[in-house]
Amino acid sequence: MNSHIKKIYSFYASIYDILFGKIFEHGRHTALKMMDIKPNDIILEVGVGTGLSLPLYPKGTNIIGIDLSAEMLLKAKAKKMKHTLNNVHLSTMDASLMAFRNNTFHKVIASHVITVVPDPLHTLNEIKRVCKKDGDIFILNYAGIDNQFVSQFEKIISPLRDKLGLGKHFDLEILLKQAHLTIINKHHVNIFNACQLIQCKNDTSSENIQ
Repeated sequence: MNSHIKKIYSFYASIYDILFGKIFEHGRHTALKMMDIKPNDIILEVGVGTGLSLPLYPKGTNIIGIDLSAEMLLKAKAKKMKHTLNNVHLSTMDASLMAFRNNTFHKVIASHVITVVPDPLHTLNEIKRVCKKDGDIFILNYAGIDNQFVSQFEKIISPLRDKLGLGKHFDLEILLKQAHLTIINKHHVNIFNACQLIQCKNDTSSENIQ
C-alpha cells in the first residue's frame, strides 16, 4: 500500500503547491500559532510534503521533516535552500516505521497524513513513541463538511478518495480515543471549515488505566 502512496504523491509533487497551497494556507498558519514553539523545542513534521509550512517556523528552532515521497521532498529541499532554512532537516521516511528514538520530540505535527496512511492507529502510536512524554501532538486533517448530505456522499466516494491519495473517510476523534490521546484544543480551519486542527497531550499514563 505504501508503494501506491509513493506513486500517487510522486505524481502530485509537481502540482501540489498549485492545487493545495492556498486552500490549506489558513490551516498551516493556525497550526503554527497553536503549536506555540519555544526556542529549544525539537519539532517533527510528519508528511512535510513540498515544505509549504517550512518558512513559517521560527528560524532558531530545530525542525525535522519527513515524507514517504522523495519527489515531494525535492520540492521541500528547494524551499529550504530558497529561504536559507539551516534549522530544517529533511529525510525520506515512512511515518509508520520512523528511525527515531523514543521520547525525541517536544512537538509533533502530522498534516493531511492520518487519513492517507494504510494503518492510521499504528502511525499514531509511532508518533506517540517518538514524542516526549507530556509533549504535544497536532493533527491537521480534512474532516468533511458539516452537512449531512455531503457527509453521506463522502462516505460513498471514500474508496475513490483513498485510491487518489486524498484519504479515507472516518471519524478522527474516535481514532484519537483508540490511540489514548486526549484532545485539549480543537479548531476548524480552511475553506468551509472542512479541516480539523486538533492538539493532544502525549499523556501515556492514560494507557495504564483499566
